[in-house]
Amino acid sequence: MSNETGNLLCLWVEPWGTDHWMRPGEEFTVVTETEPEESPFNVVVHDQGITVWVNAGSDAEVFDKDGNPAPCGHQRPADAGS
Repeated sequence: MSNETGNLLCLWVEPWGTDHWMRPGEEFTVVTETEPEESPFNVVVHDQGITVWVNAGSDAEVFDKDGNPAPCGHQRPADAGS
């Protein structure tokens, strides 16, 4: 997914509640371990950002467009809380 807005955008990964912040123009990839016939996740776009609900697998990881991990709190603004 990519942030095509002019604002900082939050990507939440549920059910863990991790937050990963994308600057304008940035791209993230969410990776899960699932079987090919399973639907790995649902994506919900809302006023506060984007939420990815992981349906299967025991974990999910977020990577930037260069393949680097974007851990929980990645680029979180100071006024966003925790």
